[in-house]
Amino acid sequence: MPEKLDAGSIVAIASALLSILAAVISGVMANRSRKLEHALELQRRKESKAEQTEELISKYREPLLLAAHSLQQRMHNGIGGGYLEEFLHCGDPEEERYARRFTIYTLAEYLCWVEIIRRDLQFLDLGDEGKTRSLNAHLTDISSILGSQRYGRSHFRIFRGRQRAIGQLMMDIGHNGSTEALTYPEFDVRIEEDSEFRRWFTVLLKDVDAFLTHDWNGNRRQVELQWALIDLIDFLDPGKVRIPHDRAKLEESDIANRVHEVPR
Repeated sequence: MPEKLDAGSIVAIASALLSILAAVISGVMANRSRKLEHALELQRRKESKAEQTEELISKYREPLLLAAHSLQQRMHNGIGGGYLEEFLHCGDPEEERYARRFTIYTLAEYLCWVEIIRRDLQFLDLGDEGKTRSLNAHLTDISSILGSQRYGRSHFRIFRGRQRAIGQLMMDIGHNGSTEALTYPEFDVRIEEDSEFRRWFTVLLKDVDAFLTHDWNGNRRQVELQWALIDLIDFLDPGKVRIPHDRAKLEESDIANRVHEVPR
């Protein structure tokens, strides 16, 4: 028959079992604690990224919004208005130069702010946050319209690499390290005096005439660009606080279908 355990042995075995049980429970609790801490850290990082995203979008919301608005206005007026029709070939060199150059400036200014934002988004490594996703979706739509070959005409076509190059050329880095877009007067001087700078815009400046020499279908790229810019504006200013008016999308009309010959 097995030998009976004395009280001391029973106590020792019980103590050992309790120690093992305590170790198991401690391990389980430590593992749970690590998982909880990891989950909390991920949540903190997510909240931090969300805060960084909101801060970045807030920082650039207004300049991007205003640049997008200026560009969509130029597209709208060029196709559905009479500004270019009146001033592009009016016989006054100053008015004609402004009509042509400012149209291209609004495009270049927009591309500059897009490049600044993309650079900072990449630097901050904000990942796939919701607002970043939405903003990038709008910017990608506009970039795709500008670079697409699906349109029947090539005017105002700017491939992605060229879009980025123009955006970089338009950057003005201040003494404090902040980056802005060139103002229109600065752009006008550079166009006039810097041949290397000017060559990036030579074809686009000629493309301004296409607003007048093509109908609605011929200007389809600019039409869809204006639509996509309005979508971006609605995303950046959903309450219509900064830009309460001038947010209508182009519609086909007799004006939009007019075709003029360009004077030689």
